[in-house]
Amino acid sequence: MNFDRTATQKGQPLYEDLKQKLRSSAYAHADETHWRQDGINHFVWYAGNDQLAFYLIDRHRSAEVVRSIFGQHFDGILNTDGYAAYNAANAKERQSCLAHLLRKAKEIKQQILLKKPRFQDKHALRFCDRIIILFKHACEVGHQLLMEDIDCHQAKKLRKKFYSEIRSICSVQLTDKKAQNLRLRLRDPTKEYQRLFTFLKYPQIQATNNHAERSLRPLVIFRKICMGTRSADGSYSHSVLSSLLVTANRQGNHPLCFLKILFTADTAIAQSALYHNSH
Repeated sequence: MNFDRTATQKGQPLYEDLKQKLRSSAYAHADETHWRQDGINHFVWYAGNDQLAFYLIDRHRSAEVVRSIFGQHFDGILNTDGYAAYNAANAKERQSCLAHLLRKAKEIKQQILLKKPRFQDKHALRFCDRIIILFKHACEVGHQLLMEDIDCHQAKKLRKKFYSEIRSICSVQLTDKKAQNLRLRLRDPTKEYQRLFTFLKYPQIQATNNHAERSLRPLVIFRKICMGTRSADGSYSHSVLSSLLVTANRQGNHPLCFLKILFTADTAIAQSALYHNSH
């Protein structure tokens, strides 16, 4: 316990500096999931990219927490699911997770098929099928761009084509309520529409938010085994140490080597040890 608290105390300045570095990043993924602190519902938030990882356990799931992580304006590209609180980051550009939208379309289709044939909305079924095909194709194109099988010029042309298709798909009114709600989300410029194909403008941006989900997975496993944390100090400690150790690993530095330096050197040296290319 003393090791845990001492490491947190020594790592606190690095944790705050890490948050500032995240705010200056060109892009970031973000997500959140449930947490328990002494039996009370909390949330563990994640924000990061291939180089940085920032975790925060907080009582709330609100826009205020998003602002506490990203500040009033995130001058980068933010990849998230459709949760409205992330609007508070005021990101330069956004990418919605196509995997979430794909799953939503598949769920709606399955729910429609469970109804008797005379109650099934055929237009909604066709709408879901077209959305699934379009987003799968877009994800494949995104992978081709990442692997440099196509160039940015080709990707931007396909982006225009995909937007033309989404407008066509969403032009038909639907009687199924859930399918209609998804249709409105996809065509609304203030919701998903502008965020669907940002990844085709920037090769480093992914079509899905799987990065954030994978980054949260170790904490989800910890939560299932240990049932969360027991105090605010424990939650803060877990936020700080998870952030520093995952970041060290992503920077190519062994976490144990970083911890040794954290305990035996001053803050400036420990900060240099955290990052592979620190100046």
